[in-house]
Amino acid sequence: MPDAVGRTAMRRLIEQMRADPDTLQGVVEAARAKAPSVAALPREEVQRRIAPVLAAVSSAFIDSTGLAPADVEAADRLAVDRAMQGIPLEALLEGFQAGRIYVLRQVVERAGARQVPTGHLIDALIELDAYANEMQNRLIHAYRETELSLTRTAHAARLEALRILLHDGPASRIADTGLDPAQRYHCLVTGVSDPRQARRAEPVLAALDGLAGMVDGYLCAVTGRLPDAASLEGVLVVAAPRVRPDQLPGVYDMCRLARGAACKRGLTGLRPLTELATAVMADGHPRLADLLAADLLAGLDPADETHRQLARTALAYLMHGSRADLTAAGLHVHPNTVKYRLRRLAEITSFGGPSSPDDALGHAMRWWMALRAWLDRA
Repeated sequence: MPDAVGRTAMRRLIEQMRADPDTLQGVVEAARAKAPSVAALPREEVQRRIAPVLAAVSSAFIDSTGLAPADVEAADRLAVDRAMQGIPLEALLEGFQAGRIYVLRQVVERAGARQVPTGHLIDALIELDAYANEMQNRLIHAYRETELSLTRTAHAARLEALRILLHDGPASRIADTGLDPAQRYHCLVTGVSDPRQARRAEPVLAALDGLAGMVDGYLCAVTGRLPDAASLEGVLVVAAPRVRPDQLPGVYDMCRLARGAACKRGLTGLRPLTELATAVMADGHPRLADLLAADLLAGLDPADETHRQLARTALAYLMHGSRADLTAAGLHVHPNTVKYRLRRLAEITSFGGPSSPDDALGHAMRWWMALRAWLDRA
């Protein structure tokens, strides 16, 4: 096989990989699996910055032109975002290397399936790895430049101290954050991971006595007073009760769990941490919820839209304090419709009132977890 023919075969292979959405998804999952701080970001956020890097490397090989200045800017944008999000450089590089290994393995496997001669495969791997190495060098340079520019401001120094404090750093860092040890502060954790969107939202979250910035990839704030809920339309903000600065690390961890529970349920706006306590507990024991669903809702068919409607109605009923009138208002139906659906569910399952007044709370919790888990699967 002449060299030109071998190059053409490898170019077609890379073109096929670039057009295959599984390639991008595989790189994203490899990066998230290797770096926990990257995995904490929304999958879409990780994909948003990896896709241009992958496209630049593949185009450089396919077009035989090498990496152009516009191509390496994709690495710059990835590095700048991660630096602003507070993702450590080590985690960024671990994720990048995991994606790099995934791509090279895919190339080897696909080339083997096509019986591409070893010499042409090795040449292609060397070229692709050189492009990846150039991208990695740009990542490191852009990250350190961004990190250096951020540390030149007093706000950045306070924010870095806050990151250390929230990660259970020493109480001595409280003074570096500018917080008053004698005051109490709300810990706010949002669902905002895009640094550009975060810059617009920061002034809304941080009052005169507070501090806001990216921590572990998301916009967070510590403030003495809650922001105006009306100004947070479409933005999820989990707000903890006010605590002393030395108590912030534990509260921050709970807010992160609550953010995950709220995102899973599609919630937005200002949400008190205490309001999400049940959801956090349920998500912390998914296997138990699945067992409850299998036991209590065995008669329901997930493929049946009527059954899904019955389950949604029962869940809303529990969330509205087992009051048919409030449930009907929330679902925009007549109270009799709610009562009818609950009767139908009781005919199919054992749904009903608690066996004794002492078990009212436990009964509601068991059914809430079962219905939530069943609907998530359905």
